[in-house]
Amino acid sequence: MWHFQNSIYFEHKWEPQPFEDIVSKFCEGVVVYGPYFEHALGYHKESLERPEKFFIITYEELKSDPNIHVKRLAKFLGFPFVGKDTEEQVVRSCSIETLKKHEVNNSSVVPSWGIGPYKSWFRQGQVGDHLNYLTKDMIEQIDAITREKFCETNLWEEN
Repeated sequence: MWHFQNSIYFEHKWEPQPFEDIVSKFCEGVVVYGPYFEHALGYHKESLERPEKFFIITYEELKSDPNIHVKRLAKFLGFPFVGKDTEEQVVRSCSIETLKKHEVNNSSVVPSWGIGPYKSWFRQGQVGDHLNYLTKDMIEQIDAITREKFCETNLWEEN
């Protein structure tokens, strides 16, 4: 979120936000597009009430086995794959490595539907990169809030 928000600030020539401020605001629920936890909980509730309308997957799940989860998504959308080659081709075409190579995704153009450039949506595509930026105290603070907010759901897993 820090990288994304600062890319927006950079595009508008605003002063970048200090990392500590972004973490603090995230924990308070004051972020671009609204409070993360309420957002996630709202979709979780809807997915339980209308499972045929909502497909929820975490980035960690998707990265753990993209073929299985992309196959699940295709089936959910009503377009199950026919043959292993199609599944592998879709996973390859949608990989972060492939998407980052598209010219538009390296562009500073801000789409009409967005507030930041296309290139701000793509970084490393790795799970666990937060360890390179967050202090132990920040991780504990975010984990405590996450545990509190998601304790009555299956959205929180202890690592």
